[in-house]
Amino acid sequence: MKVSLKWLSEYTQVPGDLKAFCDKLDLTGTGVEGVEQTGEAFEGVVVGHVLTCKPHPDSDHMSVVTVDVGAGEPVQIVCGAPNIAADILVPVACVGAVLPGDFKIKKSKLRGVVSCGMCCSQRELGLGSDHSGIWILPEDTPVGTPIAEVIGSGDTVLDLEITPNRPDCLSMVGMAREVGAIYQQPVAYPLAADVAKLAAVTAGEDVAASVTVDVADPERCCRYTARVIDNVKVGPSPDWLAERVSAAGGRPINNVVDVTNYILYLYGQPLHAFDYDLLADEDGQVRVIVRGATEGESLTTLDEEQRTLTEDMTVIATPRRAVALAGVMGGLETEVTEATTTVLLEAADFCNGRTSRTSRNLKLISESSMRYERGVDENLTELVSQAAAALLAEVSGGTVRPGVVDVYGAPAAARALTFRIGRFNAMMGADIPADFIEDILVRLGCAVEATDDADVLAVSAPTFRPDLEREIDLYEEVLRLWGMDRIPP
Repeated sequence: MKVSLKWLSEYTQVPGDLKAFCDKLDLTGTGVEGVEQTGEAFEGVVVGHVLTCKPHPDSDHMSVVTVDVGAGEPVQIVCGAPNIAADILVPVACVGAVLPGDFKIKKSKLRGVVSCGMCCSQRELGLGSDHSGIWILPEDTPVGTPIAEVIGSGDTVLDLEITPNRPDCLSMVGMAREVGAIYQQPVAYPLAADVAKLAAVTAGEDVAASVTVDVADPERCCRYTARVIDNVKVGPSPDWLAERVSAAGGRPINNVVDVTNYILYLYGQPLHAFDYDLLADEDGQVRVIVRGATEGESLTTLDEEQRTLTEDMTVIATPRRAVALAGVMGGLETEVTEATTTVLLEAADFCNGRTSRTSRNLKLISESSMRYERGVDENLTELVSQAAAALLAEVSGGTVRPGVVDVYGAPAAARALTFRIGRFNAMMGADIPADFIEDILVRLGCAVEATDDADVLAVSAPTFRPDLEREIDLYEEVLRLWGMDRIPP
């Protein structure tokens, strides 16, 4: 998992000593596989002032421009963007620059005219989904300034190895909780504030009037929620959203898809956005069915691959056809496009084992399947759905229908455990203070209560930590954050 320290710092304090921080993560069980300075990706990309713009002599859609890049003589560039013009400021990738996707800028000839660089769109820089034309910068942007400084994109991104037993760390909030526990410092959790925004964008008829959900086999899907967002305008995401998605290793696509990916990276809850009108029956009603696939059933997924399914796989379907591969990838027929005006937003929790087998049997690993096969906290699904719907409406200009269709059986209960302080210290061969033990457990999300025995704590393990099954698991948590190097030989 990629963790942006710039993003992480919004929720908890990030240590200034990067090497010491990485070492601490390693020692507490989170392996650091790599460190990337994202500003380096824009080396050689600067602000350029277009001085002249003339039609290409051998093309009806390209232009030949001269651009002042703030160093030496102006450079000549052949550009095919429809909005290129004289006297504008644009990002220029100079010869030698390497753009996202390992695309190296070289001196070349385009239809016989020498081109020494490239005027860039947001998408070509990996900073957004807009590819309709050159990115025109504000008029007061200094010429020659590195684009990384202009957009404040300098960031440090850690590539972390998250062990299979820690699904909670496959999210920014989870990593903030972990860092807060490691350094015993406060953590600001954003979910409550994100959910509160929903009221301001809610309007229209209750969602239950037009959407039904039938979970045919609860063992395949223990919870399924559906919301509807109307009056959506699909387009490029705001810069901050595209930057967040890029920092987490994703590719900005459009404002709707980017919201689903952003929420996945932030909270660890996979989502899927359907085009409502492509799901609906002739009467305008949407009838969602979560069922097992029929042997040999066919589905074309978003990657445009036609896949043959087996009975072990779970699909999201309408009465007419399968429309998505549950927990793995959506279907091409109901994807969100620029023509979409109404979105059905899915937030669900699918069976770990089936998701894992489906993903591997089809050789289709996704960010969603990786989280589902490790475990998603079903108790947070509906709250995260609220936060996602509010954000989707905000960035698309839409409104959220009141209510939610929420098919949920028996809610998952917190696991009740006991922590015997004396036994723990005897096993560890150490004298770890009781107040440290309680503080760490609380920071990790456990509820801790005293008992009649001062040596015994009653602990409720949170549902986002499925690995905390026994008393000894709590011991391990306290020990790794106390530091095994502090235990005398």
